[in-house]
Amino acid sequence: MGLYSHYDDAHNHPVNRALHVIAIPVGFSSLIVIWWHWIVALLLIPLAFSLAWLGHLIEGNKPAFLTNPAHVLVAPIWLARKIFRVAKQ
Repeated sequence: MGLYSHYDDAHNHPVNRALHVIAIPVGFSSLIVIWWHWIVALLLIPLAFSLAWLGHLIEGNKPAFLTNPAHVLVAPIWLARKIFRVAKQ
């Protein structure tokens, strides 16, 4: 199973997906915010992971990055595909 399909399979519950739609941009925005305010950037990371963990508690599975850390990089691709798929419809 590929990285993307494994990641997608781990995010089926609508609440988990919704929390990830929030968590992924929050987590990756910390990479930009760090240039202006490093304390805020460091607070965004645990916030993002907390939202994602909550989603996985609701779905009843472990976060995909625990099986392969590369899933952290797959997450924004997954989100972009979900957003653009909805926008096309």
